[in-house]
Amino acid sequence: MKRLDQLTFTRFAMVLLVLFYHGTGEFYLRFINFFPFSDLLRSAPTAVSYLYVLSGFVMSLVYYRPNEKFDMLGYWRTRFIRIYPLYIIAFGLVCVYYADSIFRIKPQKILANIFVVQSWIPAYSQSFNYAAWSMTVEFFFYAVFPFLMLWMYRQSTKKLIWFSLAVWAISQLIHFTLWTGYYPEQKEIIVYFPPFHLNSFIMGVVGGIWYLREGQNQRINSRVTLFFVALSFFLVAAYTVISSSVFPSLPHDLQPMAGLLAPLMILFIMSLAMDRSWLSKILNHRFLVNLGETSYAIYILHVPLVWLYERALESSTFITDPYAVKQWTFLPMIIAIGLIAHFYVDTPLRRWLKRLLQRISMRTLLLDLAILSLSVFLVFRLRFGDGREYRSYQEMERLVFWAAFFIRPFLSILLGSLSRVSLQNGGIQMLRPVLLSTMISSVLIAGIAYIGYATGWFENFPRSVFIYDWLMVFVLSLIVRFGFRAFKIYKPDPIPA
Repeated sequence: MKRLDQLTFTRFAMVLLVLFYHGTGEFYLRFINFFPFSDLLRSAPTAVSYLYVLSGFVMSLVYYRPNEKFDMLGYWRTRFIRIYPLYIIAFGLVCVYYADSIFRIKPQKILANIFVVQSWIPAYSQSFNYAAWSMTVEFFFYAVFPFLMLWMYRQSTKKLIWFSLAVWAISQLIHFTLWTGYYPEQKEIIVYFPPFHLNSFIMGVVGGIWYLREGQNQRINSRVTLFFVALSFFLVAAYTVISSSVFPSLPHDLQPMAGLLAPLMILFIMSLAMDRSWLSKILNHRFLVNLGETSYAIYILHVPLVWLYERALESSTFITDPYAVKQWTFLPMIIAIGLIAHFYVDTPLRRWLKRLLQRISMRTLLLDLAILSLSVFLVFRLRFGDGREYRSYQEMERLVFWAAFFIRPFLSILLGSLSRVSLQNGGIQMLRPVLLSTMISSVLIAGIAYIGYATGWFENFPRSVFIYDWLMVFVLSLIVRFGFRAFKIYKPDPIPA
């Protein structure tokens, strides 16, 4: 169907509010930092809720095809490609910021962030790139969306509307009860736990289905659509101001992020989607659409970049007021970086990752990651037990684990041990790349550990650990591959057209 580009810029506007909320761009706010605009400009939690509603609406526009079979594997592959490349780049930038202490951080905390599950673990929800907690929520939406959609295909529009309102009301009741009883002691759960945001997404999904079934075919006078756009915007803005400054006993700040204003937001989105007035013509301008397209890059990158930028400014001997320079320069800089990252980094990476995922077996890759994790921690335990000697090698164990985590999959992909072709053909074509990738990666990992020993980081260099590790990884990797063939478990994922 036709793109609704008038909605795209609204994402940029919401992300801009997030930047203001996180303390960037105060130089640009000072000219309008007075009541009531001051409350609106710091309403980022409400803006995040809007992004969840809009996400559901857009997902319906893209995937609502009741007369076609839902390709779940293709869908999940596409969603992964949509978010993960820039996400992991942002995570890498945070690791650069924490480079001096990265090996003292618990591996499970790092893994929670790599696998985008940090918001499910309260203690980790704000770890590393604290803005990335919302990506856990988004991946949760992606996981449940196909099942929601398959059920919604069979339901009437009226039933879906009532369903979304019921989910919203129940969710708000539970969230409000927990908020009044357990906030701020349980803040990490109440604010960041993914299920509390599902009502916003469902509201958006149902709004998208209504638009496709009924709304897009209606020709409503532009004055009417403009009226509802203005009305819904005014009601959201009015509530934000009133709850922030007039009656602060009302839910405000972080509390509305759980979807409190979602019904008004979906009214705004549907009205703007149906609008054909001058407003939509302005919002459809290519420059504004491009800003909207870059909103994800700006959002996911702004935290690590502002940290690194602050450090660079503070370490400079030429800058007398680093804070003022940051406030004046960071906002235009992050917008420029977002544009560059979207068009020249993210878009090419998505194309490359799409081609890569069509060539390799994701099932085998995930099992290989499990094998290397098991091997590293098991061989150190078997070699040194669990006493004082083992604890003296824990830092080396973490280094070996992270080296293996990145080196082994990279070489497996490069040398073809994850290739669907080699897995299908079997025999020597399957054995050779597994042998080469495990041997070369073991040598590289041992070399990294030896450099640590040679520089005085570690007291000893236990050669037997790396031999046992190679043997375990090689044998288990072969067992997995031959097991797939013997039991006919492995079937190549369908390659999307």
